[in-house]
Amino acid sequence: MTHSSGILVGPAAIVSMVFYYLIPFMIVAGAPDSLAKLRPFVISSSVLLIAFGFYQSWRSKRSQLSPSKLSLPLIWFSTIVVLGMILFPQTIANVLATLAQ
Repeated sequence: MTHSSGILVGPAAIVSMVFYYLIPFMIVAGAPDSLAKLRPFVISSSVLLIAFGFYQSWRSKRSQLSPSKLSLPLIWFSTIVVLGMILFPQTIANVLATLAQ
């Protein structure tokens, strides 16, 4: 039996970062300007979700249930994607801008 309680944490962190980059587009489209105040919280939530995913992975290794074979590669992939989105914001914004046209 496998234990996969933290398998959705990584994709949730990626979705949170995509929402971070979509906030300016939503403001231009007519969303309230107060939405921009959420941006630091969205980045923080992505980092906390990644940390929670690693904690869940560590905790599942210590329990009697074996961890899912997909959970650890998925959390590492999500970590790389989220760090890339944090470290290279202009590149991601340019890609999203060209996709929006």
